[in-house]
Amino acid sequence: MDFKVGICGLGRSAQEFHIPLMKKVGKFRIVAICDTIPARRRVADSEYHTIAFSDYRHFLDNDIDVIVIATPSGSHFRIAKMVIESGKHCIVEKPIALSLREVDQLIALAKKKKVVLSVFQSRRFDGDYLTIKKLLHSNIIGEPFTIESRATSFGSLKNYGVKEFNPAWRYKKSYGGGILYDFGSHIIDQLLCLIDREPLSLWCDMKSILWSKEVEDYFKLLIRFRGGVTAHLEVSQVSRYNLPRWYILGTKGAILSENGGHPIKVKTQIKNEEYERVYQVEPSRWEKYYENLYDVLMHRAHPLIKLEEVRRTAAVIDTARRSALYRREEAVRL
Repeated sequence: MDFKVGICGLGRSAQEFHIPLMKKVGKFRIVAICDTIPARRRVADSEYHTIAFSDYRHFLDNDIDVIVIATPSGSHFRIAKMVIESGKHCIVEKPIALSLREVDQLIALAKKKKVVLSVFQSRRFDGDYLTIKKLLHSNIIGEPFTIESRATSFGSLKNYGVKEFNPAWRYKKSYGGGILYDFGSHIIDQLLCLIDREPLSLWCDMKSILWSKEVEDYFKLLIRFRGGVTAHLEVSQVSRYNLPRWYILGTKGAILSENGGHPIKVKTQIKNEEYERVYQVEPSRWEKYYENLYDVLMHRAHPLIKLEEVRRTAAVIDTARRSALYRREEAVRL
């Protein structure tokens, strides 16, 4: 059985990630696209041979099983609400919405309408994250007590989006821009999946350094968890020197993963002797998201991206923004 898919927003996310991954899985058929830009609707016709709409309500009147929302972050809540109210399954690019209050509304509505609501947390299937997760589960470094996770680079994303729309939308507040919502949604989600403890409090600093005066292009986030584990997260687009992607300390050893997919180093103690080993990074498996989605829609699997996990990430982002605004440590309100 194939599922008929409609795409909201034919930008780079849809064309480079969602559509190729669905084609790779082979259980999804794109039947309609909705985009407010005429040039993007012409691309829908010429490259994907699908009917294209400019109006979301006309789009939702069609025979579609699943809607994928790949529009700018600030529009996710509004469109997702329309999709769910129409009774269709809803897949949203991260972040699902810009506040925990909006996330709670979407979750409640999806339960009421009995439809699948999911967030495309593709970085759960990154090779380095999968490798780190296995190493931690193997207990090779004992009990982790601090985890550092960073995504540092130098360069603007002003030309990343499609030229017909607004390539610089990630640096506009009105579009839900800023790297806390953007890549921060990924590394916070990864961290909360690695640490099976409740986040208690956090401190966050956000800065607009080079690429925008409206939203942040740098943030640092420190989180305290129940049980004493601490986490240090950092995302930067203004780093001329890169820091390690992962640095984890445990009661018996340490894990170091450099930026850029290098082999992961583990130094630990075995039988009172220091031991070091290098692990190759596993292949990334982003298509696993859509493989699991298909099984969920067929009622034969549970979702890998659970709504309670999505909600927890939204709560941390809410608290981080509050901490940065008031320049103080804040309790995480789950």
